[in-house]
Amino acid sequence: MIPYARLKPGPGFQARRALFYYGQRMATAPVIRRALSFLIAAAVRVRQGGPVTWPRDGTCRTVLADLKKEGLAMLPPLVPRAEIKRIADYFRGAMVAAPNGGRLPVEQLPAGAAAADYSLETVLACPGLLTLVNAPRVLRIAADYLGCKPTISSIGVRWTFPFSREARRFQSFHRDVDDWRFLKLFIYLSDVDAGSGPHSFVRRSHDTAFGLTTRAYTQLEIETRFGGHKIAIVTGPMGTTFMADTLGVHCGGRPTTGPRLMLQVQYSLLPVFAFRYEPVESEAMVDAYCNRLLLRQRPHARARRGRPF
Repeated sequence: MIPYARLKPGPGFQARRALFYYGQRMATAPVIRRALSFLIAAAVRVRQGGPVTWPRDGTCRTVLADLKKEGLAMLPPLVPRAEIKRIADYFRGAMVAAPNGGRLPVEQLPAGAAAADYSLETVLACPGLLTLVNAPRVLRIAADYLGCKPTISSIGVRWTFPFSREARRFQSFHRDVDDWRFLKLFIYLSDVDAGSGPHSFVRRSHDTAFGLTTRAYTQLEIETRFGGHKIAIVTGPMGTTFMADTLGVHCGGRPTTGPRLMLQVQYSLLPVFAFRYEPVESEAMVDAYCNRLLLRQRPHARARRGRPF
């Protein structure tokens, strides 16, 4: 959970961030977004060097092809199930962010809560998680999709619960318009069936025009424009892993029978200017450039470094 920057006039307003953020949101035509994304990626390559050295295998090629065509791609698990279970157990034992700004055990959340997130510090402190989100296969796919070395611009772990009194925005069909080009990694940290609020994605909607204002879409609107057969619903056991270009229409379903715990990570061309980044000091052995918005590496950390963009 990364805090938001102030993008509207008032105390703490940051005009430059607002200009960059709303500027890219006004480009709604795919051809314009592709052209400007190409130029930004070229600029990143000039600053960060040529082709990245992460290996490219058959899975990378298949996933990349699916992402470009469909906007959604399934991946084999990045680590053994035992490691995913260790990560899931860590979060089950950690405190979530409370409505009043404090922290409390997930079991003590108010009845009827729709969702609960963990603080950025809690997420980054999870053993093995940074290695997972920096998996060479994932970085290779992200680099190939973006056209340059990726920036990890958001990361979060969230519970969604059944029997909630309210629906969150992410539980209705919508688009993310966070950067000129980006994609997300999703990993289920619990078993997810039809009653656990599975992720839904409208195939091929990532390469379609959208309006100036972001809003929620009804099921009828989606079926009328794209066809009901285009809605992919992702269910699976703990460790189910997939990537999506969430400029495409998607939603996280409202659980009806059991909760869902999920990790999501965003890889983008640039920082998300709607966020206020506060990097956490770390000695993690990960790529300094990709992780610069989340981690502030100590001087003696022996990680491969890149210049900030």
